[in-house]
Amino acid sequence: MGHKEKYQYGTHGNLRLCQLTDALKQQTHYRYSNDHASLNGGSLTDVELPDGTTQQLAYDSERRVVAVTDGEGRTTRYTYGAFDLLNQVIDFPAVLDRTATLTILQNGIEQRSITGIVSRFEQGNTGLHQTTYQMTIRPDLWRTTLRQNSRIFQQQDIATIITALLKEHSIRDVIFSLRHPHPAREFCVQYQESDFAFLQRLTAEEGIFYFFECSNGRNTLVFADDCGSVPPGIVIPYQPGEVNTVGEPAISSLTCSAQVRPAQVQLKDYTFKNPAWPAEFHQQMRDENLQQLYYEHYDYPGRFKDEAHGKDFTRYRLEALRSDAVTGQGSGNAIALQPGKLFILNNHPRIDLNQSWQTISTSHSGSQPGALETATDGAGTTLHSHFYFIRQNQNWRPAPLSKPVVDGPQIAKVVGPAGEEIFCDQYGRVRLQFPWDRYGKSNDQSSCWIRVTQPWAGQGWGMLAIPRIGQEVVVDFLHGDPDQPIVTGRTYHASNIPPGALPGSKTQMAFRSKTHKGQGYNELLFEDAKGSELLSLHAQKDMYTKVLNNRDTHVLANHSETVEKNQTITVNENKEETVTLNSTETVKEVRKLITGKDYIIEVGTHKIETINNTLSITTGDVIELRCGASVLRMDSAGRITLQGSEFKFEASGPVQITGKDIDLN
Repeated sequence: MGHKEKYQYGTHGNLRLCQLTDALKQQTHYRYSNDHASLNGGSLTDVELPDGTTQQLAYDSERRVVAVTDGEGRTTRYTYGAFDLLNQVIDFPAVLDRTATLTILQNGIEQRSITGIVSRFEQGNTGLHQTTYQMTIRPDLWRTTLRQNSRIFQQQDIATIITALLKEHSIRDVIFSLRHPHPAREFCVQYQESDFAFLQRLTAEEGIFYFFECSNGRNTLVFADDCGSVPPGIVIPYQPGEVNTVGEPAISSLTCSAQVRPAQVQLKDYTFKNPAWPAEFHQQMRDENLQQLYYEHYDYPGRFKDEAHGKDFTRYRLEALRSDAVTGQGSGNAIALQPGKLFILNNHPRIDLNQSWQTISTSHSGSQPGALETATDGAGTTLHSHFYFIRQNQNWRPAPLSKPVVDGPQIAKVVGPAGEEIFCDQYGRVRLQFPWDRYGKSNDQSSCWIRVTQPWAGQGWGMLAIPRIGQEVVVDFLHGDPDQPIVTGRTYHASNIPPGALPGSKTQMAFRSKTHKGQGYNELLFEDAKGSELLSLHAQKDMYTKVLNNRDTHVLANHSETVEKNQTITVNENKEETVTLNSTETVKEVRKLITGKDYIIEVGTHKIETINNTLSITTGDVIELRCGASVLRMDSAGRITLQGSEFKFEASGPVQITGKDIDLN
């Protein structure tokens, strides 16, 4: 019949968010023969093969089911079968990985219809008139076990993640019947695990189970998170005794049991975004009559980073641990029982048992030996079923599964948007491209924000060096959890080489940065070569130094400073310079000295001034020169006074004195 391309999206019951869970296991063995013997009460099965034909085995046919065994639970379903064909050659490629449907009839009434893909096909013995073939049918979901992958999902809820995964396997007959919120996950990694193992792990964390609904040749995968989403099933009478014929469906035996299980759960975790948050949640069983409450299950980390996930995960964990606290099991010939549906028990002598129950797992078997060419007379068709169940209002949860563990640090590359060199958030986190991530595009969407360790980190203080785009970093994982990467170091490689010229510069230790979108750098360099020790500081542009108290500089040899342009020094109080020997100052153009008040010069012995051209001295009031008893005084009124004990004038030329009145005494 070829690949079926019938896909469905839909809802089931009262839905809220879309999401997933654990699985169904079903194993069905069936055989076909060309024998035309009577089947004692009706056919056991129909089978629709990949070639498009359907055979109802109660009638003359070339395909006869000899036996069926089947087991399923809230884990993945598996179906196996074997059949006999008369003088027919089957092309294996035409059957493998194609859709087949097994229909189970009881007294001519369809009880079950199982649709899946043929995962295995085997030719067996050939007898006088018959050739036996064995065929394994599994649900489409089984395909997810065949592919292992590693990839990153960001800001997606579990339904979105699993829907994307199932689409890649062409699984579109999917219904999400979810009644509880399942918030988006910031960062979710599938790491070296099959798609199926990844699906199982996520659904178990989110408390989601799933089952299959097969009808009209379609195999619909239903995800649910509440017992209220389990659809009703059949009514089955209780008839004690052995019931394994193809008569009316009934339950022949029924038992109930209770066992001690953890009574409370406490989960704790941590998030750096709110380090003061206790991140601790507690859930306790409601029925206190069954066991002592101090049976506690405590776990860290609890796999949550927010309150919504913390509350739900704690409740899911308790319900998973107590899923088998009170259970029942039964047997009979009710092959229509299947996980994911309710059944109603009636006619039981204990009245309170005559109610609806949830089917958790089933195993079915059937045989019609009369279909064999070696059959003996009197062998009739039989059916037998065994099943486990829980109360209708009990939430069944899958047990939590271990996460894959990253077994050591990894290498990754810092990435970001095109044209940028530094890309980070308010916490100094960066985005990375992991070598194993085939889906990442080495851009700002390649991963979530990932934390970076620093040598020193405090409240507004410490060391900060943001890894830049293109750098290679070393990434570790908290608790080995692929969902919790953290950058712990950086490394050089052939494209990003160290500063200097190794090994020649091996005695140097450098802190060198790089100008953002430029070729410059700032650097602090230590040279430790003996006899050439050096501390070098390079500022690509400006340098600012602020000392809140004292600054002392002690140079044991020479101190040289070169300022290519201007120098400005501002001293708000006093400035004092002491030169033990000589001080030489050379000003090649103009030197200007301005004082707000006094200007005092003290010379211990001699002062010599040489002026090649003009000396000009201007004062506002008085110029007075004193040398012992001699005084020369000039004031702003034009008066010049000379005082001394003796005046001596010597001139090699004329002496002229001009005035209004000249008084020589």
